[in-house]
Amino acid sequence: MRTMGPSELRLLGRLVIDPSLQQAVLAKDLQVTRSAVNQIWKNLEHENGLRIRGNLDYGKIGLRMIFGWAITNEESDVLEKFHRWLKSSKLVSLALKSQISSTFDSLVYFEALSPMDSQYSWFQSQIDRFRKKPYSLTIYATECLKVSHHLNLGLFDGTNWTFPESFRLEASIGAARGYVDILPVVGTIEQSAPSKPVINDLIVAAAIESDYHAPATRLTSLCTELGLKADSGRTLRRRISQARRKLARPYVEINGIGLNQRVLVTIRDDPSTESVFARLLHAQAGTFPKARVISGLGLTLLDLEVPDNIKWLPLSHVMSGLAGNASEICTFIADQHEKEARLESVVSYLASRKPSG
Repeated sequence: MRTMGPSELRLLGRLVIDPSLQQAVLAKDLQVTRSAVNQIWKNLEHENGLRIRGNLDYGKIGLRMIFGWAITNEESDVLEKFHRWLKSSKLVSLALKSQISSTFDSLVYFEALSPMDSQYSWFQSQIDRFRKKPYSLTIYATECLKVSHHLNLGLFDGTNWTFPESFRLEASIGAARGYVDILPVVGTIEQSAPSKPVINDLIVAAAIESDYHAPATRLTSLCTELGLKADSGRTLRRRISQARRKLARPYVEINGIGLNQRVLVTIRDDPSTESVFARLLHAQAGTFPKARVISGLGLTLLDLEVPDNIKWLPLSHVMSGLAGNASEICTFIADQHEKEARLESVVSYLASRKPSG
């Protein structure tokens, strides 16, 4: 990890507040030249992988996000077989194995994207197959209702992170519990009921998920890669502008800033409703350095990136105390180097199967 300078922190801090800002507006806000902003931006792209991603409402493009986890307390290769199957599926965007967990069980966490058609039914049937003999895995899965992304650079001085002690963390998040219904939920996308997928909409969504500011030329390239004829530049610019307004919310993605541990907290509640604790996490996950929260009926995931010096077991105890006795929580360390597949790979697979409108 390299030390980040004051000018880089200042630019990043402004971007985290409003990730939709273009370089010209940033230069005006920061009272520097556009060339200075461009130089800092390019350096952050090169050194830290700076990207402005799009947090999507997948339902509006005809997809449903499924997430969940498999768990076993036995020494067997069944979980490894499940993990290999997940990695081979074109619908799965993420499959993470636990390295060590708070319950001493072994887990695999997964996320998938699918249209609500025969592929969705097939995917669910495969999950059920692993629940039955001879595998007999315990698998919890549900449809995602909300996704949020959080980055708190106020805890970072360019070299080190200040992380709240356990009692302070529990106090600050716990104090908000009584106000969860009125707390602002920043950076959260609620998932719509899926409509019929249309390939043009999927292509636009894939572009802005990877790069919120993607130009129309990127859509042309994607169409070419998928063997499709691209519309005119004017039409593509209109589509991408509409998608930014109606489909996505931007967030900052940055690496190489000393967040070298990936800690996942899985939370299981009453499956008939979205839990109060899930709403609390969506509202308060900005307490952590870098976090993503995914929630659905009965299940919630808190996906954290934290510094090496953070002890994950005390963190697990804090989360258990906050969630209460009605929730079942497991915290585990995951492989930091396991990469998430972008929507583009799922769209490529769907486009190869048949036209979608």
